[in-house]
Amino acid sequence: MNILYLHGLMSSNISSKTDWLQENYKVFNPFLNYKGSSETIFNSLELLCEQNKFHLIIGSSMGAYLAYHISNKFNIPSLLFNPSLEKNSITKPKINEVENLKIKHTIILGKNDDVVIPVDTLNFLKDRKVNFTYTFEPNGHRTPLEVFQKHFSKIVDSL
Repeated sequence: MNILYLHGLMSSNISSKTDWLQENYKVFNPFLNYKGSSETIFNSLELLCEQNKFHLIIGSSMGAYLAYHISNKFNIPSLLFNPSLEKNSITKPKINEVENLKIKHTIILGKNDDVVIPVDTLNFLKDRKVNFTYTFEPNGHRTPLEVFQKHFSKIVDSL
């Protein structure tokens, strides 16, 4: 199984999560230079998806924002942790927005997240009639490895 993992704004593409995934899966975890040209990030991800067959896209925060839109464009299921979907004060990379009501998005929200407000994320998804399921976890914005592993295992079993 090929997995595309997109890290968040203040995170690295190398983490305990990617290390854990790489034990059993082929993981593409590009470094995303959010401080660089915002126009090239999404284009680079589109090219990566055109050149590889991914079975799942995982994203966290800003990476989940990108994963959501890449997932829609390429019809790839997504696992999104605290996705920064709603408009907020943070400048986001430019994307090519594609509406896709068929693809399934699995959303994990930190009940105590004060960076990406969970209710705003749910409103964004409901307003667009997105095909999604969601779960609240007791963490804040950062997702503990154990929570990540639990939800990854669930989604892999459903693919």
